[in-house]
Amino acid sequence: MRAISARLFLAGLIVATSACSSSPEPTTSLSAPDTAGELSLVRDLRPENGVPVFLGVANRKRNREDEEAVAVQHIAQQASRYLRTSAIYQHVSQRGSQGVGYLDDITTHWDEKLAAELTESVDILTSTRTDTGTLVTARVTSLPAAPDVHHIDPGGTAGPAPAWVAGTPEVPGYLVAVGTAQQRRTLRDTIDFTDQEALKAILIQRGSTLRMVEDRRSVESRGTIGSVTRAEEAQATLSGFLVVARYATSDGRYHYSLAIAREE
Repeated sequence: MRAISARLFLAGLIVATSACSSSPEPTTSLSAPDTAGELSLVRDLRPENGVPVFLGVANRKRNREDEEAVAVQHIAQQASRYLRTSAIYQHVSQRGSQGVGYLDDITTHWDEKLAAELTESVDILTSTRTDTGTLVTARVTSLPAAPDVHHIDPGGTAGPAPAWVAGTPEVPGYLVAVGTAQQRRTLRDTIDFTDQEALKAILIQRGSTLRMVEDRRSVESRGTIGSVTRAEEAQATLSGFLVVARYATSDGRYHYSLAIAREE
């Protein structure tokens, strides 16, 4: 595991104002019934006989006939990440006399050229057009086999949250994590962000480094200025990163994704 990069501690990367650190990112919500209802159609994404299953989402377009192709591209991108993903997660928080601030970032690397080629291997299972776009579930037949996870109950199309939301199940040979996020501007953004949170959790589970840095400086006519910085970094190369179940609360406000991955 490489050490925390010194560039993380540059002032330009830390927004050291208490107002910025405490204000949530503004979003424009979808109507809650639409979001929750759409996700209820695609809760179960468990592999079929070892073949990975993905959910692709396209936001609504002027020409609605184009949406399915966009959703298929979304699936192909996930399929490429399933084969191999290199990811680095970095979290830095700083607290001092001038305020608090943080950096929370994840960077992923995967084969975009391969994703374009994988569109030919997408076998559509369902395609659902909604008020906000199109949802497609599909198998990608050219990928290595995924594990059997049928012991995991994805939950029904209505009713209480499935058990995996409260307690992460085990999948032999795989890291397992639940990503949680509030609803974003669009369903596509919400799903991508929730999956990113699951990836973060897997990276941290895989192992991370942690550093605490205390900096105290005397400044003429201003006394002593002190700050404490907490920095965490996790990185890994993963294969088999796959979301096998999704869930949204009935009001559409909170979203969950259950993801698995295998360390290379």
